[in-house]
Amino acid sequence: MSIGLKNLQGCTTALATGLITLGLLVVDQQSAHAAQQLFCNGSMNNGWAYTAEFLDGRFTQIRWQRSGQPPQTTNLTFSNTNAQGQPIYTGAFQAATTVTLTDLSGGNVNPGSQISVSVEEWGTSTGTCGLSSGGSAPSPQPPQQLFCDGRMKNGWAYTAEYTDRRFSLIRWQRSGQPPQTTNLSSSGTNAQGQPIYRGSFQAATAVTLIDLSGGNVQPGSEVSVGVEEWGWARGRCRS
Repeated sequence: MSIGLKNLQGCTTALATGLITLGLLVVDQQSAHAAQQLFCNGSMNNGWAYTAEFLDGRFTQIRWQRSGQPPQTTNLTFSNTNAQGQPIYTGAFQAATTVTLTDLSGGNVNPGSQISVSVEEWGTSTGTCGLSSGGSAPSPQPPQQLFCDGRMKNGWAYTAEYTDRRFSLIRWQRSGQPPQTTNLSSSGTNAQGQPIYRGSFQAATAVTLIDLSGGNVQPGSEVSVGVEEWGWARGRCRS
């Protein structure tokens, strides 16, 4: 009887050990499958759309797309945590332009969480996170076109055209004068985070446009246009 009892105890111990081992394997497999992958989508003012990938508790890369341009990828490295407890990641666009991603959720990334993406000379954009099976970059939305009208003190009326998330040109009109066009190029942002564009009038006189909306141009937004020796005049945007 004692031998049978020992054998029975041994079998019981082995069975229990086997069940514990099996349970650990199941937990490990479940943990492996539970790795969360999210995709945070947004777009910059200059037309580049981005998808930031969040995998295994951290942001790993940003994929960029823009109509007429080859796709780009920014690999991200954790940098530090800001005073608000928000993780910060850094990388580069085309190995030259600094890219910074701030996790606005404070490390608790879930569907609906937001991130802030800043690119040197492009400004800052807010992206929203969600689930995605394919991980493809967001399809660019139809370009929004707005017209911002103003008038200089010397009688030149202007219309600044805003297309594909940037100001592209200014059209000038004045009674008795032929129409003129100023092509604009992005020139970074000022201390208030307002995008600046520059061009010239008749290829000689410097023209500066400041987007007073801070890159969030909507009907009713304002711009400030300055022309060398003419001064400054504000314009209001319309659809």
